[in-house]
Parts: sequence; C-alpha cells; structure tokens
Amino acid sequence: MLARDFIDDSLYNPNYGYFPTQAEIFDPDSLHSEDVASVESGQRGFDFGSLRRGSDFADELARRYGESEAGARRQVWHTPTELFKPWYARAIARFLSSEYRLSLYPYADLTIVEIGAGNGTLMRGILDYLAQQDPEVYDRTRYRIVEISPRLAAQQKRQIGPEHATKVQIHQSSIFDWQETVTEPCFIVALEVLDNLAHDVVRYTLETHQPLQCVVAVDQTGDFHELYEPVSDPDLKRFLALRQATPTSSRSPALNRFLSASPALRKLRASMPFAPNLTLPEFAPTRAVALLDVLREKFPLHRLLMSDFDALTDTVPGFNAPVVQTRYDGQSVACSTYLVSQGFFDIFFPTNFKLLKELYALVMQDHRTDPTAGASNDFFSPTRRRALSPAGGLFSGFASQKLKIYGHAEFLTRYGELEKTQLKDGSNPMLEYYQNTKFIC
Repeated sequence: MLARDFIDDSLYNPNYGYFPTQAEIFDPDSLHSEDVASVESGQRGFDFGSLRRGSDFADELARRYGESEAGARRQVWHTPTELFKPWYARAIARFLSSEYRLSLYPYADLTIVEIGAGNGTLMRGILDYLAQQDPEVYDRTRYRIVEISPRLAAQQKRQIGPEHATKVQIHQSSIFDWQETVTEPCFIVALEVLDNLAHDVVRYTLETHQPLQCVVAVDQTGDFHELYEPVSDPDLKRFLALRQATPTSSRSPALNRFLSASPALRKLRASMPFAPNLTLPEFAPTRAVALLDVLREKFPLHRLLMSDFDALTDTVPGFNAPVVQTRYDGQSVACSTYLVSQGFFDIFFPTNFKLLKELYALVMQDHRTDPTAGASNDFFSPTRRRALSPAGGLFSGFASQKLKIYGHAEFLTRYGELEKTQLKDGSNPMLEYYQNTKFIC
C-alpha cells in the first residue's frame, strides 16, 4: 500500500488504529472535580490567578497529567483547548463573533462546523461564551461537529448539556465521507487536525529529479519495507502539480536549488563513488489537499480557522517529517521511522502554513460563487431570516477573503482575555506554551 494509506491505517483503523484504541485527550479536571474553582462559563480549569509563577503551573500540570495518565487505559495527550479552558475556546469564540458581525450579521446565521471536536470542550466553551456575552449572535448560532470517533462523539454529546441541546448537531463520520452540500456561509474550525492527516512519502532521483512514490511492503517475517516506484497515484500527482504552480514554493525542499539548475552537476554527482541515488524522503500533505477539496465542493461559502504545529523536534529523517512516538511508563518515546506496529504509535506532522495558504488559494480559485449575483427585493427586510441561495449572492465575498497566518501568541493576544490566564508574577502560560503552533484564518 502507499505510505499514505499505511499511515492513515495506523492512525484511524477502527479495529486497531491509534486514535480508536489508544489515544485519550487529557482533561485537567478528570480527577479534580471538587477542588478546582469554577470559572464564569461553568467549565472548570486551572485557577491561573492563584499560581505564583510559571514553574508552579508546570508542576500542577505535571501532577494532574501524571494522575490522569496513571488511571487511564489509553495514551493521554493534551491540547491547548483543554489546558487553558475555557479561555482558549473563548478566544476562538471572540474571533468567530467578530468576523460574523463584520461579514454576515444579521442576514445569515452563524454556522460553525468543527472537524474533530475532541472532548467537546471547544464547542462548549464557544457556546457558553456566546450565550453569556453575545446573546444576539447566540440566537443565530448553529454548531455542527464532524467526528470520526464514536467514543469521542459520545463524549461530545455529554458535553453539550441541556443549555445548548438545540444548537448542536453531531455527525459521526469522517469529513472525507461528507455528502451534504452546505450552501449557507459557515466557519470551518479545525484545531489539531492537520497534524494527524496522512502524508505521502516522496523521494527524487539525484540525476533527473524524477519523483518516486513510496509503497510499504511486508515481508514473510512481518517487517515493513519501503519500495519506490514512479509516481502514479492521482492525489500525489495533483499535489506535485499544485505545488509547482504556487508562487513561492514550487520546488521540493528535498532538491538542492543549485543542482536543480544544472543537469551537468547532477550527472557529475551521481557518478561519484558511493553517491546516493535518491534524495532524503519528503512527506507530502496529500490528505490536507484532499480536505481542501472537500471544503471547496461541500462548503462553497466557508471561512477557515485552523491551528496546528508549524515545527516539531525529534522527527524521523526527511523533509516535513513527522514525530512518531508512544508513551511508556509515563515517558514519551520517539521513534526513528513511521514503519512501526500499527495502532501503538502517534504519528503527527508539522504544517507548512505558507505552502498551505498558497495551496488553498489554488484549490479554491474559480470555484467561488459569482460575486455579482443579485438579492431579492425583500432581502433586507428585518421581519424574517434569509435562507442563502445556492448561488451565494452577496455572501460570496465572505468566502473569498484571503487567509492570514498568525503566530500562536499573536492570535491569542488579539482575541484572548489575557488577564484570565495571567499568573501572579505577570507571566501567561497561554501565550508561552505551544509556541510552535500557528493559526490560519
């Protein structure tokens, strides 16, 4: 099978994949329901204002994480949504509310589609914030979750509570299996999703720079091996063609730009004794491009909000390479290859956000609706809500806005309530943690 399919199977196979069988999202309150002060939203979390300095927060986090992991049957991993609840979710809510009021209110509802909602903490935090701080927007809000995991979908249902029961709809499926075309404007929210989308593995011949795709084979002893062949997979071909068309990222990072410009130098290098015949592997984000295709076809009037890692340490060899790790005896154990026993290891990738932005523009171009489409005579009547026509009409401008990339702290400084996560010494863990992540919106 293709390396992409091997990685996808390792992570998502319903019978033995890592996420269905091993992974659990850390909830800092799972063992501390009584001794943690409630916060305004009704969700609990760390009492940041009572902690003196960053080391105190780190100690408290380590203590809770250790206790949670000790009692878990699965591998526990943490997210900023959980560590900084509800304030992280409230920052997302403030972004959504602001952009909605600027672009759509009051002529369309606020439709939020969250891909991979984890424990449901982000959903609950967003809805709590809107209900308390912006009831007019809350009245117009619809929240849809697309969740591949039956276990997490059940957890999300419990998180909704009676307060928001009429607002939330959970679709238990993969986003890649989505069938409905959502014709109204909507916000697509995907936090910590890109990093676990499977990638293809590509290597290039040093003399001709021909790309070769990787397939994974299993020998008679059960060991995995990489085999390389000319690129034939249509998804990988499309990614390579799209990247070639981007303004600034047309060449693979695996290819030396000086050698690329000189066939004679490439031939000379290939003829040298002990010279390798292939470049180091490049991990190509073909599933991320497939996700963009789904958004283009099924959510034609969407706005994007994504956040994920833009850099990682302890990766396997290669370009845009993943971290492959598991937990053993309370410690993270990194591996040097993705060819590991399926289901026991997390495999997560960094995202090149500059490339993602350029790929997004290419995928979406010529697929937006006609911006000159007219509205009916009573469109601006305040007496009834307007259902958006499939043509998109005046809302096509909402969907065609160019993406911006923000650093983690930059986004949270703009939209967060920073005083809520500030410690006594003035430091702020919500800004200081996850510095290797970015937002794109």
